[in-house]
Amino acid sequence: MTQPVLVELWRGDIVESFHRGAYAVVDADGAVRRQGGDTARPVYARSAVKGLQALPLVASGAADRFGLSNEELALACASHGGQPEHVAAATAMLAKAGLDAGVLECGTHWPSNELAARAATSNPGTP
Repeated sequence: MTQPVLVELWRGDIVESFHRGAYAVVDADGAVRRQGGDTARPVYARSAVKGLQALPLVASGAADRFGLSNEELALACASHGGQPEHVAAATAMLAKAGLDAGVLECGTHWPSNELAARAATSNPGTP
């Protein structure tokens, strides 16, 4: 089944890009109220559920125990492109837990944010 187009990004009078997907809206009892596309297809949720993945950080008391700031909590709910303020927040979160970047399973890579990548190329060393 081809997933329906859910979002179109327009630039002037031209559709610059479109994005397909599936969605389901459920009520508090789990009954599906609306859906579109192939909602039974397995997917890697990744960024779509980062907010849900961050809930245990707050619900368990870990956010309070480590004294996470609003900026750090926001970062726990999101992806980032390597901007300096995001790297600083991630580094601070690790430090509060007594850890460093060496524990990150994804490792380091060049920033996906264009301005951050340009800045990184002008600085010697690794990202």
